[in-house]
Amino acid sequence: MTELSEKAGSYNFNDIGKGGEELKRLKLQASASIDLEISMLTNKGLKKGDKILDLACGPGVITRQLAKNDPTANITGMDLNLELLEIAQSEAKKNNINCIDFIHGDVYEPPLKDSQFDFIYARLLFQHLKDPKKALKAIYRLLKPGGRICIFDIDDDWLSLHPEPDGFKTFTETVGEIQSRKGGNRKVGRQLGSLVESSGYKNVAVDVQTISSRDIGMKAFLDITLGFKSRMLSDIDLAKSKKTLTETECLITNPSAWAFVGVFIATGIREKSY
Repeated sequence: MTELSEKAGSYNFNDIGKGGEELKRLKLQASASIDLEISMLTNKGLKKGDKILDLACGPGVITRQLAKNDPTANITGMDLNLELLEIAQSEAKKNNINCIDFIHGDVYEPPLKDSQFDFIYARLLFQHLKDPKKALKAIYRLLKPGGRICIFDIDDDWLSLHPEPDGFKTFTETVGEIQSRKGGNRKVGRQLGSLVESSGYKNVAVDVQTISSRDIGMKAFLDITLGFKSRMLSDIDLAKSKKTLTETECLITNPSAWAFVGVFIATGIREKSY
């Protein structure tokens, strides 16, 4: 495994981003429930004028929204992928947003000074990390005393479709096994509280926010929750899952179908020194 692959964990945009579909999925994933997400961050302690770090910012959709939400904020977006950072910088410039610094770096060794951020946000990052505790300890150093981390991530046992297509559980389990071999964890949500607490943070709390297909539309829901999964599969596994995926697509035109996903939100604080 190369050093870049080791740092990227189970998500490497260079491996799955060809053709533009993955970039579309990333943008859709970030924008589909953006107002709900910004409200959630405010509820979790984000304040006006905060110095914010958006970890694994990707194409910068959330980073830009944070800037629009609070022009007084000082925001840094960091990502490991240079192509995504270029897109993020270009979009910020196009939207005349000047309060964001985009930097290249990885979560294990962030090229940033210690004790400078009030609020650090890690969105759908920890499911991909081989060593989440190492990442949490690196993040801890970047927070000011009293600064807060907020982690937003998933647990596949909280993903459900009704009616459930035949073979859907096998499909999700196969993806989970593949991601695990690459260093990821599709059930990281339930572990976040313990991980954050054991890494030295105080006042740790975990909530679960349910998002349904009625909130964002069935097509968007399936694109967001299953698009990445499909790209993780080999041609052989895709062929085996073809019937399941076809049945899943039919839910888009089924007016009585529902889909749900539980998103885990973990917070913790770097203790103040007196």
